[in-house]
Amino acid sequence: MTSPIDWDYLATLSGGDREFELELLQTFVEDAQERLGALVKAVNEGNVDQIKRDAHHLKGASGNVGIRTMQAVAAQLEDSTTPETLGQAKALTEELQRLLNTVVSEVSA
Repeated sequence: MTSPIDWDYLATLSGGDREFELELLQTFVEDAQERLGALVKAVNEGNVDQIKRDAHHLKGASGNVGIRTMQAVAAQLEDSTTPETLGQAKALTEELQRLLNTVVSEVSA
């Protein structure tokens, strides 16, 4: 499996400082874990407005650290969630969690 992290983007962003890249990713992971918890709660409650807010936050945060696949999934969640598409929102939230788990594994390695 290829990495969801765009390491070239991070290297450009950090000026090649690998330690700084890992700090950015660790900060992202902490924030994303909290946000995903809120997102799961919003999906379970059917709170479309909160889903869109949390997805928007994850879209921006993941894009800032070069996790493009996660950014795309969060954008899809933000753009497509309606009361009628909560089943799809749950699947997209699960995909975000899977991607985050992959990032956590890479950052911890």
